[in-house]
Amino acid sequence: MTLPPALTKNSLSYALNQVQNYAAQAKDRATSAVALMTAGSVDTIFIFSLLDALNGLITNLNAVKNTAGLDAYATAQVPGYAGTMSSDITATINAAQACIDWVVANFPASAGFLLGQSLNVNGTRTQRNFTTAQTAGLQTALNNLLATIG
Repeated sequence: MTLPPALTKNSLSYALNQVQNYAAQAKDRATSAVALMTAGSVDTIFIFSLLDALNGLITNLNAVKNTAGLDAYATAQVPGYAGTMSSDITATINAAQACIDWVVANFPASAGFLLGQSLNVNGTRTQRNFTTAQTAGLQTALNNLLATIG
């Protein structure tokens, strides 16, 4: 038995479902990240994990944004949606990239090396912590990303 065509990777229903899933995941992750950064310090691992998630979001959205017919299909299938899906996806991609750009521009570095850990005398490493004030720009960028997701 084979899957019905509506479930194949190149179908409009598949693409729309993927966009909605990626948007929901990004919204949850960004909302949680902003809440954690507002409440206190986060460490290098948290920042790098967030970067990985943002890069994954960009890759995933780019994979579906040019699906032929997606704009009209989304408007017809999503109650109350009157946007242009490809433009809205591009806005979300740009907002995610702005978050990445903020981290790249503001993460402590020296001579091209990231300063994300300190080396302890016993050889263990301690992650660098970033205060709420230090991540304020990233919080703003993430809120801008959230503004692109319904």
